[in-house]
Amino acid sequence: MAPKRNTIIISSLVILGMAASLSYYLGTKGGTSAQAATDNTHQEGAAQDGPPPAIVHVSHAVSADLAPLSEAPGSVVSTRDSLIAAATAGKIEWVAEIGAEIEEGAIIAKIDASDAQFARDTSAAEVRRLESRAAYLSRLSERFESLGEDAGESEASLDEMRANAEEANQNLQRARVALRQSETILTRTNVHAPFSGRIVSQEIQVGEYANPGAPIARLVDTQTLEVTAQAPAALLNNINAGDKVLVKNGDQQIEAPVRAIVPVGNEVSRTLELRLTLNDIDWHIGAAVRIHLPTAARRTVVAGHRDALILRANRVSVFTINEENKAKQVDIELGAAEDDLIELVGDIKPGDALVIRGGERLRDGQSVEIRDPDTAAAS
Repeated sequence: MAPKRNTIIISSLVILGMAASLSYYLGTKGGTSAQAATDNTHQEGAAQDGPPPAIVHVSHAVSADLAPLSEAPGSVVSTRDSLIAAATAGKIEWVAEIGAEIEEGAIIAKIDASDAQFARDTSAAEVRRLESRAAYLSRLSERFESLGEDAGESEASLDEMRANAEEANQNLQRARVALRQSETILTRTNVHAPFSGRIVSQEIQVGEYANPGAPIARLVDTQTLEVTAQAPAALLNNINAGDKVLVKNGDQQIEAPVRAIVPVGNEVSRTLELRLTLNDIDWHIGAAVRIHLPTAARRTVVAGHRDALILRANRVSVFTINEENKAKQVDIELGAAEDDLIELVGDIKPGDALVIRGGERLRDGQSVEIRDPDTAAAS
């Protein structure tokens, strides 16, 4: 009986083990299928939602009057730049320092005035002497004329007296002119500034002898400035005096009015001179600037902000945003430009929203979220 019972027990254990293995296998397979189904559902939902909208800033295309521009080099100059010279001879006693600010009428240099003072005093003494002689001869002539025939003088003697008195008066007039001349020379020993400006250079030093016309110092007006530029005549056909043109000095740029176009060409370069007025600007004299001159007449075009351009090696495009806030890449060609506006030649209309920030990684058809629209110059 005992062996038969052991056989039954062993068979039962084998059956139970097989049942447990089958149950574990079925449970594992079912769990894996459920997890796979869940993952597939999540993947399908993600595919339907797509990437989040890209954040962009936009500016609108506008209708603007633009002209194609060409650059020409120019320089900042002063309207008054003079080499002040001595007007009389003498030893230099003082010259204003380089860089000194000088007001109009102020003294720039002093010349030894000793010789001029001697000449003035001599002329003054000669005037006094001739005044006395002219007065004496005039009284003498009048006395004899009043006596008439009782004076006992012939008519010839009276004529001689009159001539002597007249000659004395003429000599007196010449002496007075010489006195004024010597006084003028004396005042010229102080060299005065003809206009306000700065001393740029000393052309003569203290102790040196200056002759009339010798340069003493260079005076430059640093407040009244102009731009001078040389440009081909073809570029100047589209501008007139009073028009404003763009002038760039490094990172700075202004619009300056045209003061004059000098209609005399350079025989070598075949260019004309252009003068622009600079008002209330602190650019230094001699600065190199660039002048933007129109090469054709202005015309009305569709333009957008420069930041909207997507530049590639063989492609120029912009992204527009439609009513559904989706991006569309549009190929364009570029035309005239002025400041931050540039002509867009292509399927662009005034009022189209152009992406100016965030367009570098946009894809055609991608959803976008617009923030701070029209924050650029086109707004």
